[in-house]
Amino acid sequence: MEVNFEIEDNYAVQFQRRHIDLHNNFELVEIRYLQNLIEIEFKKSAGDWVSQDEPNELLFLFKEVSFKYEKEGGDHLFLEDWKILGELSFFPSSLRSVNDGIMPKKLPNKEDDILFYFENGRMIRINCEEVELKVK
Repeated sequence: MEVNFEIEDNYAVQFQRRHIDLHNNFELVEIRYLQNLIEIEFKKSAGDWVSQDEPNELLFLFKEVSFKYEKEGGDHLFLEDWKILGELSFFPSSLRSVNDGIMPKKLPNKEDDILFYFENGRMIRINCEEVELKVK
């Protein structure tokens, strides 16, 4: 898997020398499943703790998708937990039976999957040729 970003501390990304805190400063907008392409879109949170210079939108574009697994989340105390990213990780595709773990890896190995864990327990696991992060 090729990427144009690094994962930092399993809740943020480093993009063009900029730390982007996905957990605290962004909310999931939509996940779009196309043929062998997946788009995951986040928008800047409206919280007063979010810096004005944060990007308004982030789009993760997964190209040439070869594997996707999704586990729905459960009911949680806070309804907005479905849109708050809890953790993010690159994880070996050889360990697809493990869907509740993370690894502190900045960059993926060629065969790794990427996992998105949301606060309501939802998990999305994707393997593809390339993940491109676009910032707007």
